[in-house]
Amino acid sequence: MKASKYNIYVKKKHGVICFNTFHDIYSFMSAELYELIQAEEYDKISDRQKEYLFKSGFLIEQDNELALLKNEHSKAIGINGTYELTLLPSLDCNLRCWYCFEKHIKNSHLNVITQNLILNYVDSILCRDDIKFLNLELFGGEPLLYFKKELYPLLKQIKCKAEEHNKGVHFFFVTNATCIHSEHLSLFEDLHASFQISIDGYKEKHNSIKRYFNTSEGTYDKVIEVIHQLTNNYDTYINLRINYDNDTLNHIEEVIKDIIDIDRRKIGIHMERVWQTSPEKEVSYKIKDVLNLFMVNGFAVSYMNLARRSYSCKSGKVDQAIISYNGDVYKCSGRDFTNELREGVLQDNGCIKWDYLKLEKRLSQTTYDNEYCISCKLLPLCWGPCNQKLLETPGNILRYCQLRNMELSMDEYVEYRFNNELLKMNMYESTP
Repeated sequence: MKASKYNIYVKKKHGVICFNTFHDIYSFMSAELYELIQAEEYDKISDRQKEYLFKSGFLIEQDNELALLKNEHSKAIGINGTYELTLLPSLDCNLRCWYCFEKHIKNSHLNVITQNLILNYVDSILCRDDIKFLNLELFGGEPLLYFKKELYPLLKQIKCKAEEHNKGVHFFFVTNATCIHSEHLSLFEDLHASFQISIDGYKEKHNSIKRYFNTSEGTYDKVIEVIHQLTNNYDTYINLRINYDNDTLNHIEEVIKDIIDIDRRKIGIHMERVWQTSPEKEVSYKIKDVLNLFMVNGFAVSYMNLARRSYSCKSGKVDQAIISYNGDVYKCSGRDFTNELREGVLQDNGCIKWDYLKLEKRLSQTTYDNEYCISCKLLPLCWGPCNQKLLETPGNILRYCQLRNMELSMDEYVEYRFNNELLKMNMYESTP
């Protein structure tokens, strides 16, 4: 009997928060129980408490957690029943955000030939006995530039194919939301679509960044209107990503006012620092204040790319591909979609012709295979840098460790996660 390696403890005035990252579970225990665990005086713990601690994973019988995690990782990146497919319907965009890494390809869009090739490829996926579910993400560029005319008919056919094969499918749009109009709402409802929509903080800040291409017209009011339309129209979910810098944090109350009336079960907030910026010591609001402010107002909020999963990035999975509007195939969506980074081509028969040298090199990367990651309590939430970063800087694991960029202490991070989990539990327990 011993305490889990993946327990993180935070002492508070009336007890101790314990976060077990292996099982992604939290407990608030007495100081007395915490001291018994630390002293390994397990015989002094009551049978009822021991039963709970074992069942929840805070105490373990065998020291085999790392072996279990490695086995979990191997299964997750192999054939596991779910195919992760991303489509790039266009690499053009109607906005020009200064921090965007893409160069954009003017007037790029799906033609009928590529639509049919994609449909054939999806059909070949759904025909597989070992595939039960298709996660279909729409990315770009702006994926909704030609939604009604080109994209929706293709997605409708994919939905019908999934139903024919008795397979599940989920449609997820990563969009700036400016191309969504009221006439599209019923189409999104038909797809049971969910969304990631990005804003750049409060209205003035957002409009200085997300303006329509070649005009000075901002898009904030349009995006907020669309978020309300979607959440009022059907049972969707929006991950509202707020790209922030230090100035953004000081005005977050203005954003909250504009979304305060939205059903909290239909929206979650994700805070993401613009990667070209750095935190400053002397600011009125820090990320800790902002996270707490969202939670006080009833919004579940995420921060950092740390969530219980079984791999670092889906680009490390065998059953994953990104297909562009022209049939080019990639694995990574975090880099520009250039010929140099292309890893395959969609052929006339609907199959992908992979560049197997590139593919093997990517998939052979074990993202956590280093002393630092192996010893980290956050391994089950992180799994190390993605394979793209390892390909670009082999051996330099510490350069990309997420903890180097976290603007909270570990105690602050665990306490925020604990409070956020309580909020979500109360949110869904109160559901009629």
